[in-house]
Amino acid sequence: MHLTRQTDYALRLLIALARQQGARVSIAEVAEAQAISRTHLMKVANQLARAGFIEAVRGRGGGIRLARPEAVINIGKVVATMEPGCAMIDCTGCRSVQDCALPGVLASAKSAFMAHLDGTTLADVLVAPPPRAGQ
Repeated sequence: MHLTRQTDYALRLLIALARQQGARVSIAEVAEAQAISRTHLMKVANQLARAGFIEAVRGRGGGIRLARPEAVINIGKVVATMEPGCAMIDCTGCRSVQDCALPGVLASAKSAFMAHLDGTTLADVLVAPPPRAGQ
């Protein structure tokens, strides 16, 4: 299964926000650090905010941060939010559709993939940064 760039950016944004430990950051800061278009990241952030994964505050002192602790942000739910109705294959127009089991096999594979992601939280994917020199 191939996830879209939008989902990639959403996961990168959530990881970046988790590293800020509750502090608000600007989309511009994350976009620059991740080499992502600010405009594109803004759209992703808006979608994550509407879904309740992040909080967004406008104006002076505003910014974005996680809306929930990392341990309760489910990666499967993030992917499902960013990839609604993501079909692995489109069988419309295929002449073999009547005598082919591939759609069922792929549906089963997608189900297993999503079940694995559903058992993973944002906290699970965070790797501790290496210690700084002298620490």
